[in-house]
Amino acid sequence: MSDFGLDNQTDHEYANTKGWIVSIATAGAVFGCFGCLPLNDRFGRRFTLRVATVVYIAGVLGQGLCGGNISGLYASRFISGIGIGATTVIPSVYISEISPKAIRGLLTLQYAACQQLGVVFGFFINYGVTKSYAGTETQWMLPTLLQLLPAALWGLGTFLCPESPRWLLYVGQREKALTTLSRLRHAPLEDPTLQAEIAGMDARILHESEATGSVGMWELAKETFVPVENRRRFFLIFMATLFSQWSGANAITQYSPTIFGYLGIDGDEAKFLATGIYAVVKFVSTLAFALFIVDFIGRRRSLMTGITLQLVTLIYVGGYLGGTSSMSPEHISDTPGVSRASTAAIVAIYFHAVAWSIGWFSIPYLVGSEIFPTKIRSFNMSIAMGFHWAFYFGCSRAMPSLLSATHKWGAFVFFGCICLTSLVYVFFAMPVSYIAICGERITDVCVGHNGKILRGIG
Repeated sequence: MSDFGLDNQTDHEYANTKGWIVSIATAGAVFGCFGCLPLNDRFGRRFTLRVATVVYIAGVLGQGLCGGNISGLYASRFISGIGIGATTVIPSVYISEISPKAIRGLLTLQYAACQQLGVVFGFFINYGVTKSYAGTETQWMLPTLLQLLPAALWGLGTFLCPESPRWLLYVGQREKALTTLSRLRHAPLEDPTLQAEIAGMDARILHESEATGSVGMWELAKETFVPVENRRRFFLIFMATLFSQWSGANAITQYSPTIFGYLGIDGDEAKFLATGIYAVVKFVSTLAFALFIVDFIGRRRSLMTGITLQLVTLIYVGGYLGGTSSMSPEHISDTPGVSRASTAAIVAIYFHAVAWSIGWFSIPYLVGSEIFPTKIRSFNMSIAMGFHWAFYFGCSRAMPSLLSATHKWGAFVFFGCICLTSLVYVFFAMPVSYIAICGERITDVCVGHNGKILRGIG
């Protein structure tokens, strides 16, 4: 804190500065999402990944070597955020284009799960560094610069990966696409299955070209907002993205050491350890839900279950913080009933992580990919990802001030109100989606809660 002059700030000033430090990377991610799209289509997946990796590395270096300059820290975190945003868009596209149909969903899921696993590693690294170098410059500089290692491995790995066969077909390099696919499938060029897969890609690209033609962004925007049925679809994914971020899960994750401190965990080491366990819970529950639950009980039922559990945990944590706001930590620990309530509040935070994993974590992506017609699907998903990071920025930026202004408990009540609103919205507006996957083509039939079919989807 002394390196950046934060120890001289008032509580209000520190909350404001902390909010900017944490959230400004997500603001950069908004620009990264939109900025990578032209490069991705024109120069390919690997090249765009390399550019994004270089941008991210430059931002990390700026953070670690800014020499205590708070403005330099802000700028470098924004730059690294641009790289983060791009690397949330490109890998899922690349994975879906190189994977066999039978395991495409599983591999895409694996990437999402690895993002959560990265959070786990980050928290435990911070725990170890804090334990060994508390109160020194190394405490913040070492974890920051350690981010260069996975980034470098990521960047070097792009030179070992082939280009997307589908993109090669898209730019007219059919022979190279066939050779690349042969390498990926470990099959000879003459293999009938390989030839059939290439033919399927050709047909799909032709279908998309006929659907989109040479229309520009303005035409796609009109196609989204002028027809009533498409406007409803856009509003659905917009609200899903809004509720996903403002339900509070990502903000709680980012500020979990502080929150665990409010709930009775003392010491930086213990807070980081509790946060690491919290990250593990999110990773395991996300993976288990995606593999074994979502396709079994359905999107809408999963979402309503997750929101309800989020609501219950937020109400309990908010009630606990409000009820103990006038009590000292010593009084809480010396009162058996209150001490047990403190432990229950900590457990509730972990259940909140599980609730978000089976609700708002993945449902917006699933719904967005299912309800839009081919002509405007890519355009709307790009907008949705931009909103994702914009809402992420807003919520994480507001969290320290929200905790400070509402005496801690009010922040959880606020998130609980958002969850209650989203539960009502999902009940009346979220369709049940039935998807029939036929080769490369996806046909969607969405049925609302009243049984009416939303026609023209897919």
